[in-house]
Amino acid sequence: MPKLGLTMTEGLLAEWSLGPGDLFAAEQTVFVVESDKAANEIAAPGAGTLLEIVVAVSETVPVGTVVGWWDDGVRPAASAGPAVRRPMTPLARRRAEREGVDLATVQGSGPGGRVVARDVVSPSPGQAVALPQPDGKAPARVEPGHAMATMARRMTAAKQETPHFYLALDVDCGALLARRARLNAEGVSPRLSVTHFVIGALGRALTELPLANRVWSQGAPLQLEASDVGVAVHGERGLFVPIVRNAGTLSLRQIAAQSQVLVGRARDGRLSGVEMTGGAVSVSNAGMFNVRYLTPIINPGQAMILGVGSIQPVFRPDASGQPELRREMGLVLACDHRILDGVAALRFFHRVVAGLQQTDSDDPPR
Repeated sequence: MPKLGLTMTEGLLAEWSLGPGDLFAAEQTVFVVESDKAANEIAAPGAGTLLEIVVAVSETVPVGTVVGWWDDGVRPAASAGPAVRRPMTPLARRRAEREGVDLATVQGSGPGGRVVARDVVSPSPGQAVALPQPDGKAPARVEPGHAMATMARRMTAAKQETPHFYLALDVDCGALLARRARLNAEGVSPRLSVTHFVIGALGRALTELPLANRVWSQGAPLQLEASDVGVAVHGERGLFVPIVRNAGTLSLRQIAAQSQVLVGRARDGRLSGVEMTGGAVSVSNAGMFNVRYLTPIINPGQAMILGVGSIQPVFRPDASGQPELRREMGLVLACDHRILDGVAALRFFHRVVAGLQQTDSDDPPR
């Protein structure tokens, strides 16, 4: 199992492209691994023959685990792995132990007669059935695709393993919207969105407060140098979080250009694992869906995520106590309590807000 990212400790073997006995060429895809970021095709380092599959599809194993044996033609095939035993997947073996099935009585349906999990049938006479619905129809089970299964697994793990706490603020967007309108009126492409301003504010806050630019990795904080910021993108294949590199050093135009490329690749399902690895913080903007607040889950491997709600008109008292119409945006910052305490998180949050509320004269170089 290869290590595909800085914080990757395990991976799910999503697919085998070959079966035992199949020949393959150098750089040919042999299997597919799902990390906490994406699905990655693993290519053969050289030509050879696949001898044995050790890790079955849908199994999750630690980085460094042997997933299969192959013969490169240089050494005897027998030295590549066990020479005598009945071929079966580890999942089939575990299911047989759990269900009390004698594997000697099981006929293998896998390649070369290999016993796979579906071959192991419990001898118990009782079978679980779905309860009928009011219309008399049983609910249909929908098998998740690789992207959906990966997202479900890593979000569950993130919520269970990362100690979340949340901070929420309503932010006056008057200055931000004025800056955006003025810059977009210049007619330069790509046009700037609210998300681009948020990415820039997050990146600059990371450069100004380096202690916030950390993630928890293998039992200790890991200090990051680059002010990378992730941006959540929903596509047909699921949710992806590509990383805008060094956002704290970029102009708004540069952020917009880099984001446009990454968002396009995310929606087309063409992001690589590297493009989704890194960064201490991400932004998830749900403002286009008319929602006041979004309370997000921290992306695995990061320490924070900022949920952005819709910009809405509200009346607030002015300096004299009279009602004044403003346009405000609800922000929720989710934080990893292993990295940040409440005070440190508030300092970072208020630095982000200050970046969003800067005036036209404070625009960074373009």
